Amino acid sequence: MNSTQRSRFLLAAGFLAAAAAEASDEPPIDIPSDTELQFSADPYADQDKLDMIKSGIANLAAIRYEASSFSSENTGYTGVYGDFCVYDARLNYVEDPSLYPTIDDMMLTSDHCGEHTYTLPLAEVVAAVSSHDINVGQTNPPVDGLLFHLGHSGAGVVSNALVTFETALVVPEHPAITDALFACDYIHNRHESADCSSSLQKKLVEDVINLATRSSDASITHAYIKFNADSTAYISMVRDILPHAPWTFHYRDSDTTLAKSTQANRNSCVFKRRQPSSFLAQKAILLGIDLDGMSQEDLCALYLSTLFEVAINEYENSETGMLVSYAQLVEAGYITDVVLPFLGLQAEIDADPAMVSANVETTLTTKSNTRGVPGNKVQHWNANDEVVHISDKVRAASALFMGNTMEAFERM
Repeated sequence: MNSTQRSRFLLAAGFLAAAAAEASDEPPIDIPSDTELQFSADPYADQDKLDMIKSGIANLAAIRYEASSFSSENTGYTGVYGDFCVYDARLNYVEDPSLYPTIDDMMLTSDHCGEHTYTLPLAEVVAAVSSHDINVGQTNPPVDGLLFHLGHSGAGVVSNALVTFETALVVPEHPAITDALFACDYIHNRHESADCSSSLQKKLVEDVINLATRSSDASITHAYIKFNADSTAYISMVRDILPHAPWTFHYRDSDTTLAKSTQANRNSCVFKRRQPSSFLAQKAILLGIDLDGMSQEDLCALYLSTLFEVAINEYENSETGMLVSYAQLVEAGYITDVVLPFLGLQAEIDADPAMVSANVETTLTTKSNTRGVPGNKVQHWNANDEVVHISDKVRAASALFMGNTMEAFERM
């Protein structure tokens, strides 16, 4: 069994173990031993796992929680576990960022993450890390930018441009951040429970963000988080935690967005039928719509419209946001002259404007996500050459559920 096969085998075993624990509301169960699965020996077997996390050898990979983890009867979140393993969280800087558009893609390169993940109580880890960092005088780089988006709207291009700066740590679509943001909605949908304290959930999100943006490298002076599209529903929560961090919302025309979001292997929005955010569920009730009876196009259009509306509302009530259309990104100089300075990089741009412009130009001519490309090779890209088929069903759903929202964007 080669390393890739072993990684996939353990990932499958891990998912089954997590599912069993989730179904029984018990702490995570043990994954079969190395001997049983014929995996290689753990090179860090003799090291203290907390020490590995404190020193930055092991990084946060995922979180798990229970139905009662955020009960209002608790004084802090309970029964929340973190999975940690050894992987390079700056692989998107060391190598071409288009090869590693998400943290998951970085973890997939690590045999350790595939074979030897460590599970520890998250609150225990957070306390130990905080005490360690205070004792050694280590501080996290400030979060100087938050990238929200609809999907397929250019946020990956900006994320990859940010990665080219030596002073920047870019955390792209960390699954633990996504799961923390969705925790109360998940518990409500999965366990039909309304007992989920927003303050305890917010503390979890804050702790996860702190772990995900942690670095002992003093040369890193900026941290940036690119969220997945689903996380746009929780902009308000993130801004409560990071009220001074500039944020961008990336979008494109509604027809194209919906067409790409409903393509095979990209249509994750259909899962919102069973796992809607509170915003989507409330909008469906307001409109008198049963999510179960909706077509794929209508469901995804309704889902995307809630993300638009959340972003508009937050933008109107915030002085730290910027709306970035897909069309603007390909305009000459827009990323370098507008977006990057907004995200706190003016000093770095002024230090070497020619190099920054060259790096951005390379980013703009490279496909931002090469996942699934044969051979995992970097691909050249030209926005003007992209042709997206838009069906009549997509046009109708887009007009019905997203038309008014797009008009509001165009007026801003």
